[in-house]
Amino acid sequence: MKDDEIATKQDLKELQTRLSKDLIEMETRIVDRLTELTRDVETRLLTAFHGYGKGQAARMHVLEVSDTATAQRLAALEERVLNLETHRGPGSH
Repeated sequence: MKDDEIATKQDLKELQTRLSKDLIEMETRIVDRLTELTRDVETRLLTAFHGYGKGQAARMHVLEVSDTATAQRLAALEERVLNLETHRGPGSH
């Protein structure tokens, strides 16, 4: 159709059909892209949380080891105090 020609109902119907198809394709591309972006964000968040969890697990391990060592040292100190209080020599029970 030339620019100076009058549009017929058929021309308008064809234009509407073409525009509808174009809009559907555009919507599909937008949905696909948003889905991809959402998955990327989800992956990044899960990776970040996993890294944080690993760091916290390592920190908890250090605290648990430290707690065990502190408990052993406290038990040794309690034994030494008990020996002093009862005037027993070291190693005698």
